[in-house]
Amino acid sequence: MLMKEILPNEREQFDEADALDIRGIANGDRECFQRLHDRYESLLYATIFKVLNDHSDAEEVLQEVFFSLWRKAGQFLESRGRPVTWLNSMARNRAIDRIRMKQRRAKLRDGFQEEQTINPTNSCGVSGSQAATRRDACRAVRSAILELTPVQREAIEMAYFEGLTQKEIAQLLGEPLGTVKARIRRGLAKLKDTVDGDQDL
Repeated sequence: MLMKEILPNEREQFDEADALDIRGIANGDRECFQRLHDRYESLLYATIFKVLNDHSDAEEVLQEVFFSLWRKAGQFLESRGRPVTWLNSMARNRAIDRIRMKQRRAKLRDGFQEEQTINPTNSCGVSGSQAATRRDACRAVRSAILELTPVQREAIEMAYFEGLTQKEIAQLLGEPLGTVKARIRRGLAKLKDTVDGDQDL
């Protein structure tokens, strides 16, 4: 069965409905968000999967896109293009960001493994108790990171695992620099509290 061609006037009706829903989302309307989610979930997933070619990553990025839509709907300007084009660009950019992030993490991991090969831990004279203490500290930090909110974790990972400056993070996320600084500061404070609390047990 052939898909019915969308006529120009029907496309305009779709655009008007989309723009209306985006304005509703900007005002916190969950029904508008649900409508737009149901309307474009499959299309955006296909866009993301085409870039990543990984179902798990594509599903995670799709959630990030809709999370961004909820937070940034007020930034959409009808004068700059169609709503579906804006959403599709957001999805594609997020997918590309995910690839870059994975590449940077792989480079950091490879660099760490190479350093470990050249300077193994044992050659530094670390005792068994010291190694155990370090392992416990690493576990505590990993556990604490999971306690952060998604936005705090994202900002901290970009700053400390990807080596981005706070200004670069603000530009990538489309957030004010002060917001990013506060997010990282609160996240680090929460990490410290969680790790210190675990060590007191």
